[in-house]
Amino acid sequence: MKTLIARLSVCLLLACLANAETTEVILARMDKSALSFQGVTADLKMTTYNKLLDDKTVESGTLQMQRTKSREVRAVVDFSQQTDARIIGFEGKNIRLYYPKLDQFNETSLGKDGNLLNSFLLLGFGSSGKELAANYEITNQGVEKLGPLGSTKLLLIPKNPAVKERIEKVQIWIGDGQSYPTQPPSYHPAGNYHLVTYSNIVINPPGQKKVELKMPGTAKRMKQ
Repeated sequence: MKTLIARLSVCLLLACLANAETTEVILARMDKSALSFQGVTADLKMTTYNKLLDDKTVESGTLQMQRTKSREVRAVVDFSQQTDARIIGFEGKNIRLYYPKLDQFNETSLGKDGNLLNSFLLLGFGSSGKELAANYEITNQGVEKLGPLGSTKLLLIPKNPAVKERIEKVQIWIGDGQSYPTQPPSYHPAGNYHLVTYSNIVINPPGQKKVELKMPGTAKRMKQ
């Protein structure tokens, strides 16, 4: 019986892999789309799991992101409608976290690690296949059905030890014929993770203005 189950498992795995797009095809398509990528807007749902507390939190928000002519990445993730209301702004090597209920903010500069932030923000959206292959060991894990379309699941292991300390591995699902992720969760050490699902994705939205976190003049920096 165990032998039969093992054979069936192998057959199912081979069937998934047979129907999956090859990694080379996906990366080549990402190379092509990266040339014209300027920005994206989307709705998102983020599930955060804390293994130590065995606690799972689900939040909804919006994403705005753009890449400037100088290759700088700007992004705003807005969770202002959630219980823990906050808006996160990414600009170059700086991260600003604004709490609208408190009218206070924190600001952090990543210095030499800023480029790592940019590459992670672009992961799937605007990242070329060459960049992906240069920064991650990529394993094609076959097809999974997410919504109406099939998606190829890619496992990414960071090559940079400094990145791997913070992000153990990343899995992204690329829809058939698509160049952006259907569902990109990032896994962290110690079993914690963030699972992000995108919807209403608009690539290169027309008339997109400069993406930046705007705060009222009354906002005060939080004490460290």
